[in-house]
Amino acid sequence: MLRLMEIREQSLPFTAISQCNKMRNKVIFFILLLIVITLFFVVQQNKKKSQSLFTSAAPIIIPEKIETSNIMDSPEGSMTLTLDRKENLYSLFVETKSDEKKIQIFKKVEDSPNEIEIPYNTWSPDNIYVFLKEKNLTVDDYLVFQSSGALFSNGLSYVSIQDLFKINVPNYTIEDVTGWAAPNLLIVNTKANESDQKVSFWFDVPSQSFIQLGTYFK
Repeated sequence: MLRLMEIREQSLPFTAISQCNKMRNKVIFFILLLIVITLFFVVQQNKKKSQSLFTSAAPIIIPEKIETSNIMDSPEGSMTLTLDRKENLYSLFVETKSDEKKIQIFKKVEDSPNEIEIPYNTWSPDNIYVFLKEKNLTVDDYLVFQSSGALFSNGLSYVSIQDLFKINVPNYTIEDVTGWAAPNLLIVNTKANESDQKVSFWFDVPSQSFIQLGTYFK
């Protein structure tokens, strides 16, 4: 009996140590499990934030550059007028087909929504002059050039019909410039400011003067 009690007393420390080890292993296991769960939730939250930032970001819109070219040959086909547009920059070129000589005679940046275009009857009958239509919100202008690129007496590469008309014929308003009546004469259709009377003028390019006509050119 005494021997049995001695054996049990000797085995108690071993049993206590074994239980302590088991308890420590359980604590370590639960700590590791808690760390894993915490890391999992942190990763999931970061993914949600990243997805939210990506989906809520406004799309990047790259403005499309407007690049066009308008081309008009002279009546007999020996010369070509080209109006290039890159965004709001307009450049005007004249090319002689016989020697493939191409010169730039004009360039201008237009404020939107203003535009410049080549009218159908842009060339004078002798190919000395060309004109462009400048479309504005308030009133259109018409610009006359020498196809050689030479300057006018005002020191500019063009003459503004609208500017000259306002100064010389203040009682009428230009409605349209339809084309050439002669190598140096442009037809300018107008309307009286104080009535519905419509009157046509000739614009003489060399003298930069206006001649009132008795007939209205429709």
